[in-house]
Amino acid sequence: MNELNEKKKSTIDVDVSVSGIDEAVKKAERLVELLKEAKSLADDLASINYDLDIKI
Repeated sequence: MNELNEKKKSTIDVDVSVSGIDEAVKKAERLVELLKEAKSLADDLASINYDLDIKI
């Protein structure tokens, strides 16, 4: 067979370093926690019953 028609498989190992990703993940996790707390506070406020007495 022609050498050009033969398919060859190769493996390449690549080391990749992304600076700042740990800080971004930490901030995203903090944001998720803050959003959960905000939702909980909003639910608490929405479930409060108010009594209103008016005298004239």
